[in-house]
Parts: sequence; C-alpha cells; structure tokens
Amino acid sequence: MSRVVWGAVCRPKQGQTVSGDAYVVQEFGGTCLLASVIDGLGGGHEAARASESAAAILRESPDYPLPELIRRSHQALHNTRGAVIGILRLDMAAQAIDYIGIGNIGIQVYSNQSIKPISKNGILGYRLPTLLQLRYTYNSGDTFVLYSDGISGRFSIDNTLDKTAAPQSLADTILRHYGKSNDDATVVVVRDTG
Repeated sequence: MSRVVWGAVCRPKQGQTVSGDAYVVQEFGGTCLLASVIDGLGGGHEAARASESAAAILRESPDYPLPELIRRSHQALHNTRGAVIGILRLDMAAQAIDYIGIGNIGIQVYSNQSIKPISKNGILGYRLPTLLQLRYTYNSGDTFVLYSDGISGRFSIDNTLDKTAAPQSLADTILRHYGKSNDDATVVVVRDTG
C-alpha cells in the first residue's frame, strides 16, 4: 500500500519530558488508513494516560465505524482527565475520506476540492456531543494535516509553506514554525500519492 506516505511529530511542552498528545497512523484492509491526533487534557503523565488509552482502542480496531471508535474511547476515558480527538480514515479504493472530531483538534486539507472538516465541542470521557461524521471525495496528491492545539492554525494561511514537501518534512516545518512552547504539540501529515 505504498500509495500513502505520511509523517508525524509529537513534542512535549517546554520543561516536560512526556507529551500528553498521542497519534495513530495505521494501515488496514489493504486500501485503508486511519490517522488520528489525540490530546489529553492538561499535560504530563495523566494527560498521556488519557491519550494513550484512546490510541490503543484505535490501533486495536482501525476498521470499526468511526462513531463506534469515539464511543469506545469515551467509555475508556471515564476515569482519566479526558481528551480531545480527531480521526481521519482514508479509503483509497473509493478515494474518499471520513472525519470525526471531538474538541479542538485541527485539520487542514490541501486539495483543489472544497474539503473543510470540522470538529464538534466536547471531551472524551466527560461530555460527548451528537457525533458528526463527514465524508468527502478527494484527489490523488491531496494532503491532510491533523494537529493538536499546541500548533497555531496560522500555518494554513502561510503561502511560503511548501505543501508538496515530503510529509515528514512538512510536519517538521509546521512544528518548527508554528508549535507553541507552552503546550504539547503534534502534527500528522498524510498524502495519497495515487
């Protein structure tokens, strides 16, 4: 499944050794990929425990319907600080993506199609909103960027950013220029090269 290339970076906030963010990028079923950024509330070990609990559920069952993954994560996080999450699933056979987000995980899509996924307010483990799963078709070469709130969304209007750079290079550049030192920061970049 070498059509999809991806890169990711996760950095703890200044002065911390552990990030409360986690990410998942997992291929499955021969033509699908699940990518997620999870931000445990607060920072340090307790935030990491929350985000890793949700990440484990996603890694275990990447083929489950997205609302089901959200509900299972919500259940698993009841005795934690809670977390916010964004989950993107690429179906390369259909050239379609599905997205579901709870809380302030950002997603930026570089495409000539109008793909503008949104997340709903809420916190896994505490307050789950009515789930909104969005589906879009996309083009080969489109690039999807998931990021935690430790990244300023201003990168999306940066015309000097090389959106065609290799995903790992793009993730590193976004973190370097737009990462906030006072928060955990995570960027995942996924591209279907077609």
